[in-house]
Amino acid sequence: MSDDDNQSVQMEGTQKAKRKRPAMKKRSATWNHFTLLEDNPNKCKCNYCGRQYQCHSRRDGITNMRNHILACLAYKTFREQQEGSQQNLTTEGGEGNASNMVLAKGWSQDACRRAVTKMIIMGELPLSFVDNKGFRHFCSAAIPQFVMPSRRTVGRDVMDLFLEEKIMLKSLICNNKQRVSLTTDLWTSVQNMSYMVITAHFIDSDWCLNRRIISFSVIEDHRGKTIGKKIVACLQDWGIERLFAITVDNASTNDVAVNYVTMQLLGWRNDDAIVLAGQYMHVRCCAHILNLIVVSGLNELHASVAAIRNAVKYVRSSTTRLQAFKQCAQQVKCPNGTVVLDCPTRWNSTYLMLMTALKFQAAFDRMAEVDKPYEAYFLEKENNVKRVGPPGPEDWESAGSLTALEGSRDPWVVAMAYQMREKFDKYWESSGKINKMLIVASILDPRAKMDFAKHIFEIIFANDGWKVEEMTKAVKDLLNELYDAYSAMCSSSTPLMCSESAPSGSYGGTSYSPYFTNEVGLSEGPSGDGDDIFRVSRPFFGYAQKVFVQNEGKRVVSEVERYLSDPVEDPSNLKLNVLLWWKVNGSKYPILEKIARDVLAVPVSTVASESAFSTGRRVIDEYRSSLTPCMVEALICTENWLQAKLFANPVYNLQEDIKEQIFHMELQEDFRIGHCALDGDY
Repeated sequence: MSDDDNQSVQMEGTQKAKRKRPAMKKRSATWNHFTLLEDNPNKCKCNYCGRQYQCHSRRDGITNMRNHILACLAYKTFREQQEGSQQNLTTEGGEGNASNMVLAKGWSQDACRRAVTKMIIMGELPLSFVDNKGFRHFCSAAIPQFVMPSRRTVGRDVMDLFLEEKIMLKSLICNNKQRVSLTTDLWTSVQNMSYMVITAHFIDSDWCLNRRIISFSVIEDHRGKTIGKKIVACLQDWGIERLFAITVDNASTNDVAVNYVTMQLLGWRNDDAIVLAGQYMHVRCCAHILNLIVVSGLNELHASVAAIRNAVKYVRSSTTRLQAFKQCAQQVKCPNGTVVLDCPTRWNSTYLMLMTALKFQAAFDRMAEVDKPYEAYFLEKENNVKRVGPPGPEDWESAGSLTALEGSRDPWVVAMAYQMREKFDKYWESSGKINKMLIVASILDPRAKMDFAKHIFEIIFANDGWKVEEMTKAVKDLLNELYDAYSAMCSSSTPLMCSESAPSGSYGGTSYSPYFTNEVGLSEGPSGDGDDIFRVSRPFFGYAQKVFVQNEGKRVVSEVERYLSDPVEDPSNLKLNVLLWWKVNGSKYPILEKIARDVLAVPVSTVASESAFSTGRRVIDEYRSSLTPCMVEALICTENWLQAKLFANPVYNLQEDIKEQIFHMELQEDFRIGHCALDGDY
């Protein structure tokens, strides 16, 4: 190497040695309150009072600065001004404010930070959303003074909010000694982990129906005993001491799980942990039963449904094929719209697919004539089996007959109905296998009572009068048995619990008391002071106590009779709020009111629990599969609790729900086709 080269290398090394490392970004939140001095970067001053501190990164640290902020009076005054006196006029509507009113609101860093946490949870957003540059830019423009937390801070805030909400919900359930019913189900996430959700259903003291997810946790396996242990552990964690029913699907493991829970609760010290020894605790999900019934019936036309499904699948598989189908539809003058592909395991989506496909029958027939790839598609093999289809006239006729089954005498329809009835009898046959507690729930509807139940029995059992009377008596006996059980629990519990709605001794408009009250208003009791008035009244006191016990026994029987014999509400009033009726009229039937509060909270399906899995699929997707089970539970449970007010809306429009399903199915298909178009036609 020449001398010139050596000199250039030395100069380059000297320049590198003189370069300064870029200053590291201050990560501690304490630096939000301090500013470095321009003439001395190793010293800083408080933004509020101006006090200076040494802040050399290696020698001093930030402990003194943090302690100063905790005690700084100027900072305390600043916070009070921001949260209290400095208020802005704003127009706010929605939550807690039905109309758009002008309100004066103060600004708070903590309030904004909590709002961000709720936004992340309720919007099902990733924790890293707070690092999004666009969101940070928006916040800097809308709320310049807001210091955006990091994703780790948001994660801690989510857990803190989860624990706060859990404590409040737990106090609501435990303080009221609330009896609850449960629904539960299992789900496997993209992480290949099995989750078990438990949802509690109960009617609170204000007669509002509540549905709350109380557990969304990982489960080791799907065995019945494991499921049962999870349920019992959840009850203990939440301090729930009184259980009424568990609604599950028809898997055999759930039979084992419910039996395990029943035996465990029978061993608990409190006598009212379960009702009637758990005989009616197991409720089978009607949605699963209905799905099994329909799927069983559709087996008779499996080939026809498969042919139409394959035809729709061909049309929706690429943009080229979809455009060709639309051209055929225009040529044969089919209505506007398109076809939708179903989910084979959901019969309602299959129904929607058939209904839309029937409108385009002529378009499919046209495609069979002019589109050669359409015919070749059905010659291919799928899973080593030739594809079913294309759909012929008999397939379209079978699909169309589904809309007119009632008046049909077709042998095929009869065979399908027979299979469906067999499946119904297997799980929910009305005379024996149905949980009679569901019939009791219908009796507690003031528009129905026993007359409606008997009317339905007459329809089911046709001319079998003996069977009608047998079922009517069985249901009424169950109601009386429930009454006896609740009366016994009430008499053994605290007086406060037995007198929520009316005096426990009310009967026929007369109030009886086990203690004799004399003319001057002095209450006598078994532990009198021996004065003359008490000695004179003692014989009558004994008699009054005896009458009270006798009337109490009569009241237990007569309250049921009085409710059933009282006039029913207008059956045509479909908008009658049954829970509100019991809230207003429950004082006339104090024990029946307690029964109604528990029975009417029993869910007939596990839909409430299964809906949590829809949330789970959005929270745990292929891009967010690293979330820990604890964080998953916190996100899903807290979202459910924050949105609890939505469950109280009694309005439900089936047509709007169907339109919404069709819209999302079409949106999903269009999204998939768009990706397929990018990858090329197939």
